[in-house]
Amino acid sequence: MTIRIEHLSKSYDHIPIFQNVSLELEEGGIYCLMAPSGAGKTTLLRILMGLEVPDAGTVEGLFARPVSAVFQEDRLCPHLSAAGNIRLVNPACSDAELRQELLTLLPADSLTKPVSSFSGGMRRRVSLLRAMLSRGEILLFDEPFNGLDEQIRQKAICYVQKRRNHRTLLFTTHHMEEARALEASCFLWEENALTWRAGIQLLKTGQNT
Repeated sequence: MTIRIEHLSKSYDHIPIFQNVSLELEEGGIYCLMAPSGAGKTTLLRILMGLEVPDAGTVEGLFARPVSAVFQEDRLCPHLSAAGNIRLVNPACSDAELRQELLTLLPADSLTKPVSSFSGGMRRRVSLLRAMLSRGEILLFDEPFNGLDEQIRQKAICYVQKRRNHRTLLFTTHHMEEARALEASCFLWEENALTWRAGIQLLKTGQNT
């Protein structure tokens, strides 16, 4: 089902964040929001998650559909291990399957430790694993690769490609190379209009459509 965002606007304390945003996300597509900090990328995702209410406009195609999220903050239970955090959203995952998934992005000696002992980059990887292993039909990721070094970033991007299973993905980033690696269709920010417009699809070959 296509997700339609129509004439969406949001302001705080009478200061507009974005205005008249109209976008379409086709089922199974990969989309990227690119804009400077403070342009409302996180706010738009929170509206799509149902955590914020827009001042005007509508969103169609999301009602009653489960969503998987990566927030700007990792939002993990610090006393639990990586596996424990993931079991909160996917309790049916077998021990063997879960271990295999964790080892794609985490070192083996970290698996029994609480995530409070992890570095920021490792916690980010757990947040990404949790979102990918949950059963959401829609993936809404806020700077999912933030804080990862280049080698781990590439592994994380490959993991998202492998585990997405044709689910619709909308993510935010400041890095064009992340959008290109995922061959995302980019929504580009228009500063003068305080809105996004449909832009280009970035391909790994460097040829844009």
